[in-house]
Order: sequence, then C-alpha cells, then structure tokens
Amino acid sequence: MRELLNRLVRRRALQPFWQALHGISLVSMNFWANRLRSTGEHEAVRYAARKLPRAPRPIIFDVGANVGEFSELCCATFHEPDVYAFEPSLATFDILNNNLARANANVSTHRLGFSDEPRDAQLYSSEPGSTIASVHQLERPIRPFHDRFTEIIKLATIDDFCRERGIDRIDYLKLDIEGHEYHALVGAHGLLSAGAIRFIQFEFGENNVSSRTYLNDFIKLLGDRYDFYRIVPGGLVPWRYRGGRSEIFATMNYLCERRD
Repeated sequence: MRELLNRLVRRRALQPFWQALHGISLVSMNFWANRLRSTGEHEAVRYAARKLPRAPRPIIFDVGANVGEFSELCCATFHEPDVYAFEPSLATFDILNNNLARANANVSTHRLGFSDEPRDAQLYSSEPGSTIASVHQLERPIRPFHDRFTEIIKLATIDDFCRERGIDRIDYLKLDIEGHEYHALVGAHGLLSAGAIRFIQFEFGENNVSSRTYLNDFIKLLGDRYDFYRIVPGGLVPWRYRGGRSEIFATMNYLCERRD
C-alpha cells in the first residue's frame, strides 16, 4: 500500500502542485522575510535580553549594520548596552552614523568588515546604502551589482578587534554580511573556544551558494556548544540539522544560544 501511494504522489502530473506547495511552505516558514518587523528579529532580541543579566552591560556586535536599524532595536531592547556597529561601505557608513547619532545608548560605529583573516577586499554593491553589498560577486543578487559602486574595504577578525580593545566577551553577535557569515565566525575562533559569545544570530540563504558555505559548516563550528533556532515572528523555533534536507538556500535568520 505504501509503495502504491509513493508511486501515485510522485507522478509527473502532480509535480506543479508539489512545487507550488513547496514555495508556499517556505514562505510560511518565514524564508525570504526581509523587513525587520516581519523577520522575527524583534522577538529574538527580546528573548536574548530576558536571558542576559542586567549587570554588567551587555555587549552587542552588529556586523553588517547597514543603516543601523538593528542597532537601534538593540539600543531600545537591551538594558544599557554597549553597541558596536560595523559597516564597511563608505556611503552606507555615513548614513549609519547619522542614524545612530540620536541613539540613547553607548554606541560606537566602525567602518570595518570581518572575515577569517585580516586583509583588503572588494565590496560589490548595487547602490549607495545597499542592503546586499557583499565581498562575494553574488551569482544572483536581488538587484544587479554595478562596477561604479565597487570599493576596497578593510577586513579584520573579531578576535583581533576584541583583543586590541580589551573586549573579553560578546553577549549578542549579529551577522548579516551576505554570504560571509561563516568566515567571520572562523575569525572569532578564540572567543568561541573560550565560551565568550552568548548568542549568535546569522543569516543564511542564496548568497551562501556564491560563498560556497553550508549550514553543515556552521554545525561543525558551533553545534556541540550551541542550541539552534529559526527566527520567526512570534518567537523562536528549535532547529536541528538533518543533513541535505536542511540545506535550504533561501534567506533565513538563525539564532544560536550557548549551552550553559
């Protein structure tokens, strides 16, 4: 009976239906959500804020800060945070500074990107203030890149940045750097080994095809020390890696919580 049912549901005539249902399922699971209010990031930040003690001041790293929307959310949610906002693009960095100048918190901005080693890199972009600027020449960007917006940027490692400034922990590390998130985490190997990063939020999706990184890479780096969640509106959904079926190259934000 099961074999007969499998043969029936796999028939060619039903494939358009299953493909449409698959697309609906991904949207319903919060893949491709791209506005802060609809991604569930508000809920993720509130969850972390409840878990973090009120003293000492929580240290927040907003890596790929763009124009500062996530930094502003953290300023409004965490109790007296120290927020470090990182944005390597010159035009976007100017907008970021203007937006965060009014923040009622201790905020510092840095025109800097992160990777697995210090170096200069090309940053490809679609326009000033672009939300998809990347050190990878993305194969299918949602808006086309233009050569006139390409610029040379500085990349550092999170470990080196923290060492130079005497930062011994990160309470919330947010990474939204268009396919380069895994490389930035490799550059935080020292902090990760010391158990000095409490929460990690990272984006994964289409851009990881261009950077040739997989969710399995994140699992190998973090899996034995962190619990994983998908970030959705209304709260967090526990997530466990299930091999190939988990490698969904559609944009999604994940939250990793250190096991204490």
